[in-house]
Amino acid sequence: HHSTPIRFGIVRERRTALLDAMAHRWREHLEADGRPADEVERRMRRGDLLRRAPELVLAFRTGDGMHTYPDDARRQGERTMFTVAGGAAVQSFLIALAAEGLGSCWVGSTIFAADVVRRVLDLPPDWQPLGAVAVGVPAEPAPPRGPRTDGLLEW
Repeated sequence: HHSTPIRFGIVRERRTALLDAMAHRWREHLEADGRPADEVERRMRRGDLLRRAPELVLAFRTGDGMHTYPDDARRQGERTMFTVAGGAAVQSFLIALAAEGLGSCWVGSTIFAADVVRRVLDLPPDWQPLGAVAVGVPAEPAPPRGPRTDGLLEW
């Protein structure tokens, strides 16, 4: 639609509050799933990456430029199209960071706590989190990866 429905934001002042609230939600989910206590603790520690990273950037899909339709199929198509555009924007951001010599890691946790993210950051209800990107200077260059073909289909 020639719109810009994607926003990126650096989280600084509210970072601890956001990560604490998200961790609380994640713990609730893991415990409600009946996960053993040791697994809950192990999985919770994985989230420490977002606390340790020098910078934390969040990506969002907004409703800016989104068309409204009277039927569910086209409304869902519109949301999917904007979400796919958000994924492309995040991937482009990761590539740009790498081109600048920065290390990054995309983490999808904000997607599972969208209401928490919007509440802590005081965001509008149409802002849909698309994950967090931990950004920093790598201790050493990442080794090149070989080509992958497991996702390639031919018809």
